[in-house]
Amino acid sequence: MDWELTLDRVRSAAEFCAASGLVRFRVEEGDLEVEVRRRVGPAQAPATPESHPVATAVVPAPSTNGSSARETTPPAVLKSDVVGIVRLARPAVAEGALLAEDRELAYVESLGVRNPVRSNGPGRVVAVYVTDGEPVEFGQPLFGIESV
Repeated sequence: MDWELTLDRVRSAAEFCAASGLVRFRVEEGDLEVEVRRRVGPAQAPATPESHPVATAVVPAPSTNGSSARETTPPAVLKSDVVGIVRLARPAVAEGALLAEDRELAYVESLGVRNPVRSNGPGRVVAVYVTDGEPVEFGQPLFGIESV
């Protein structure tokens, strides 16, 4: 196997992924499998090899036009990165729950693989859009998290 050619192809796939706005890109050719993933949204802690976050797409929730006494950042919506069945973590989080640190809120089971959904640090749960055992689609909102 020509590793230089393989590395060039991986770099090309990563550039394609970034240029086209894709979050994930996978190529399988013979015995070679390459998956390129990129994070979207505000700066996040790097993924550890044992936990690859599913919900990497962070989209700001719509803002209201009314002014408030204090300025707050809009809540982020954590979305599913795969199609599968969502399983809420135990104990399950509810709206209004405070998250002291990065925490696994749920996981999406897809083809027998457990894909964790993690909060991006401390915050407050403003919405839970799914129930335990519910099928979810790619890009489906799972949780609304407000930074504190």
